[in-house]
Amino acid sequence: MPRIFSWLMSCAILVLLTSCSDFDKEFTVRSAKSTIDVSLDGTALVSESFDISVKKMENYGGVYVDIPQRFTDASGGSHWRDFNLVAARRDGRDEHYFKENNVPGYSIYIGEMHCKNCRADLPVGAGNIEIAYRLGRLVRQEGDHQVLFMPAYMGGIHGQDAKKAVTFTIPPGGVLRRSHLDPPAYEITRNAPNEILVSIAAGKRDRVLPDIEIDYPAGTFLSGTSDKQVRLWLSDHFLAFISILGPLITCLFVALRLPSSWRLPTPLIAVDSKITESVSPALAAYLFRNWKMSAAKAAFMASVCHLAVKRGLRISSLGEDAEASDLSAKQARKKGKVARAKWYGLPAATRLVFGRIEEERPVEDRRRILYAWYGFEDELHATVVAEYRKVRGKDRWMLPAIFSILALGVAVAYFSGLLIFSAAILGILLISLAAVMALLHPERLSGPTDVRQMLGLCLGIPALTILSLYYIGTTEVISEQQPYLMAILLDMAGIVVVPAMLRIPTPKQRQIRNNMLNLNRYLLGEIDGPTMSIECYEHYLPFAVALDVQHYWTERFNFWRESEKMDAYAPDWLIGSQTDGIIKVSSKSAEE
Repeated sequence: MPRIFSWLMSCAILVLLTSCSDFDKEFTVRSAKSTIDVSLDGTALVSESFDISVKKMENYGGVYVDIPQRFTDASGGSHWRDFNLVAARRDGRDEHYFKENNVPGYSIYIGEMHCKNCRADLPVGAGNIEIAYRLGRLVRQEGDHQVLFMPAYMGGIHGQDAKKAVTFTIPPGGVLRRSHLDPPAYEITRNAPNEILVSIAAGKRDRVLPDIEIDYPAGTFLSGTSDKQVRLWLSDHFLAFISILGPLITCLFVALRLPSSWRLPTPLIAVDSKITESVSPALAAYLFRNWKMSAAKAAFMASVCHLAVKRGLRISSLGEDAEASDLSAKQARKKGKVARAKWYGLPAATRLVFGRIEEERPVEDRRRILYAWYGFEDELHATVVAEYRKVRGKDRWMLPAIFSILALGVAVAYFSGLLIFSAAILGILLISLAAVMALLHPERLSGPTDVRQMLGLCLGIPALTILSLYYIGTTEVISEQQPYLMAILLDMAGIVVVPAMLRIPTPKQRQIRNNMLNLNRYLLGEIDGPTMSIECYEHYLPFAVALDVQHYWTERFNFWRESEKMDAYAPDWLIGSQTDGIIKVSSKSAEE
């Protein structure tokens, strides 16, 4: 835990250092010297020394040494080599350091990390920064000979261009490829068969200098193993590969999901009773109204009617002024397995509505249904959405795709040195999204309940926004980082696109909605369907309430009943002798 806390504190301080610092006004690099000792295994030990001048008494207590690890050969190709930091010193003494990733390589902060006006300021005047590290294998095989490619540049401080001398100690027997030095970007002198001196004048941009290449006979350097060569090849292409992989996963996921979404469901020419049995009346109300807010009350009343026809309670009417009594469903399901199976066979939305009505205080064994409706919209909507997603089925590839894209985006941001920059962009996007959601759905926001929440909302979010914008505006994204920044932005878009695919209905979901449209036509008498009976009437009555056609459905039932010369319809789930004109009950039943 202390290590994690220390790492988090270091990252926070580095954010302040990189976003608020002005090193050019505090330090000057007067000269730099480097020695590169190449071993027979093709690796190299590098030691660099920078003479600096501290100009201000108040400073940040340290400097950044940028170590490029991406080298450019004579043909313009780029390759990476391993980096292992050996030591970091200031004025001959070991110094605290912190290593960051960057696209060209690494940035090593040498010195005490702190803010301004702290006691760890570097003393004004001349100073010296030393750094030692080891480079990976710098040899490649070309036909029957080996080529040693050495960087003519190495570390620099804050991008300041200073006079620099690089001394290479190499195995004897090599032939310098002078053709690659035209036009000369630096002066090169061979002092001995195994020593080369490279002089870089002040003002030269040492990051873009091409490699120094030397031909050697085969066998001069120890041959690298095949797994070593594979690892070096992967290191050269690792960052580009993971940058492409995230958007590729997004495209692959969308490509696999869109065809199934575009596939037309089987056309329905009549009501499919099996589909109707698998859908709750509440879901039918939302599907028919295309998930509009007005569907909530219709879904509630349809669930009440569903409870009534399933003998879970009795209601006085199907209107908003209805009252409920004889809530026997909860007691009935405790009597045995059959009752429990019947109860849990009801849709979740229907059971939820029953529990809501049961919570209301009865007056003479009657509960006003409308009272149970108040403040119930969100809970009912969430239950219906869960049912709709269950119809869709589980998408077992969505979460792995999201986590893979997220992990790849974080890896690209980390290895390209854009982790904090990407986090700032993500923070701005999330804050903007939250602001848009607050404007579109203010009812979903609850006000602050205490002083800390109010301060966090009123001060914390604006401060975070300002800090993120300032960091983005003051941090330079070099040309080599721009492709990786684009890949990170595409990964962010992929994390949004993949869950958004869940909002596109599957063929099964669209078939259910089409069945609801056909059911509406059947209830209105426009198409044929199941044969009318009392069981058929009661079965489809909750759906008629959900689709707001209960009046027409009841008229069709009454017309059928009269044509069959049946007695007055007196259901045991209805209270009273007569409803509001939708269902009529005989006087005999009312007396009972």
